[in-house]
Amino acid sequence: MPLRNENRFQKRVHPFIATTVLSMLAIAFLVLLLGCSKSGGNDLHVKSPATGEKDVSVKSSYAFAVTKSFTDISGKISTAVSYRVYAANYDLDSSFFAQTLDKPLKSDDDIRVVFSLVGEQGGTEKSAVKTGTYSAKADKFMKVEDVAIVSRKGGGDNKVFLDRSTLSGDVKVTSASDDSVSGDVDLTAGDTTIKGSFTAKVLKRK
Repeated sequence: MPLRNENRFQKRVHPFIATTVLSMLAIAFLVLLLGCSKSGGNDLHVKSPATGEKDVSVKSSYAFAVTKSFTDISGKISTAVSYRVYAANYDLDSSFFAQTLDKPLKSDDDIRVVFSLVGEQGGTEKSAVKTGTYSAKADKFMKVEDVAIVSRKGGGDNKVFLDRSTLSGDVKVTSASDDSVSGDVDLTAGDTTIKGSFTAKVLKRK
């Protein structure tokens, strides 16, 4: 008799355990799927003659806007907002925009990635950054340019600028607000590459 009760107990428990395990697996899969599909963040992978190939875990990242001007062959001037983005594996000094963000590196382990996002025609430094694709091959607007990797060796900074004539790829801005900008980077020029995601705090002039 006790054996029959034990069997009935096992029959009740086993389906419960199976259902619980399946539920846990489903939740784990969902979390993994959301994590893989999420854009933005702060993880970059760089490759260059100066740095070699390595992952860069970004510790601080900032962006600020300036007005970029264009003059065509007829002398007509047009403008666009250009957001300069900095991402580094050390604490950037953002107290005075580029003047402090471009400070020399202190350690041979320090790496800084810099690029500019030129927006749509007609913008100024007061224009918000827009979501969308900024292509290295664009003519003037919605373009990524001035891409550089800064590292340190032998007591001085080593700045590698990705050649504009061979630069390919894009930066996709997936999220933008008055306070921050996030997106994905996929840029290549010769044997130099920058790939990954970024989230930068937007600096504002007082």
